[in-house]
Amino acid sequence: MCVKGEKLVLFITGVCPRSCYFCPLSDEKYHKDVMYANERKISNVDELIEEAKISGARGCGITGGDPLVCIEKTCKAIKRLKQNFKNFHIHLYTSLNLIDEKKIKKLEDAGLDEIRFHLDFDDESLWERIKINTSMSKGIEVPVIPGKNLNKMINFVKEYVDFINLNELEYADTEHNKLGDMKFETINPLSYAIKGSEEIALEAMEKNSKLNIHYCTAKLKNTVQFMNRITRRAKNVKKPYDIQKGPSLFRGTISGEEDLKIMHEKVSKLFVNDIDPLKKRLLCSRQNAKIFSKKLKKMGYKVEIVEELGTYDQFEIESEEL
Repeated sequence: MCVKGEKLVLFITGVCPRSCYFCPLSDEKYHKDVMYANERKISNVDELIEEAKISGARGCGITGGDPLVCIEKTCKAIKRLKQNFKNFHIHLYTSLNLIDEKKIKKLEDAGLDEIRFHLDFDDESLWERIKINTSMSKGIEVPVIPGKNLNKMINFVKEYVDFINLNELEYADTEHNKLGDMKFETINPLSYAIKGSEEIALEAMEKNSKLNIHYCTAKLKNTVQFMNRITRRAKNVKKPYDIQKGPSLFRGTISGEEDLKIMHEKVSKLFVNDIDPLKKRLLCSRQNAKIFSKKLKKMGYKVEIVEELGTYDQFEIESEEL
């Protein structure tokens, strides 16, 4: 489901009891109590449900920070998602720092299907907590860090988990990510993947082939999964006049200094258009933008042909002013 882009990403909070040197979170999220559904900043569960519908989600991955920092909010989100969607699979990422039987019970009662623990390579003091009993599917998911004893961790947890997920280690352009300072290198100038991470992961998979063990590359996560998810959303949000190509929407846009409603009334006399309150502009077909560009410019408006992702923020890929 993740690979197909069918799972919504719920970033429940950026607050976390740990400060990992490899944390990939943006500076806007790192240790900040903010909430996002996919790329959309939200403030309540109603907006979460709305985004899940718009994106055509069949499941959800809850992440952070650490979702257990705000266990009540996390459980409320799980319950509401389960109430609104059938056969909706939800997994959650957490460290071992805040886990206990009471929290496990709350997550089970809320309807969580799967829990993925993030173990600390540099501190084994909490590893024993992986033995906690639960009716949920239980596993670990960790980045593969060159120089760390991955096999020791696998040997410790293999009797107590249902699966092991390994992620290719990634560099992040943030103030708190210290991989560059620690002399880790990327595999090439165009990649964020750390050199040596994949080789260690593949070796561990071969050595533990009888286990339910998986490996996720940076490319799969950031290109395939992300683009598939955006493509699904783009299909659901596209206007009749939009042209969709994968995750992108091609459209015409009209902007100006006038009130949007006044602009809309004037332009509607020429052709069909919609108000886009987020970017404070009008949307229309590329064809109409081209046909009426001269007339619209005489009216004092800026006319463009744009390519944008089907994300909530309508991230612009390219634009051409007419």
